[in-house]
Amino acid sequence: MTEVLPQFIQVKVDRAKKETAEEVTKDYLLNILSTTNLTPDGAMDLLGIPEADRAMYKDLLKKAGDYHD
Repeated sequence: MTEVLPQFIQVKVDRAKKETAEEVTKDYLLNILSTTNLTPDGAMDLLGIPEADRAMYKDLLKKAGDYHD
């Protein structure tokens, strides 16, 4: 049990870091979209978001009500 606990904690910490980074990036995207004429793809280009992650961020923007196909 004591061997598993540090691994469990590390998984939780890693997940929290990932979620925080995604939330911050989403906030940056929303800020860029509200203050420029860039498209979501243009804003993602500006932030250097890889193609592999763009669908996830488009989904986050849709949930926030700030992106439509």
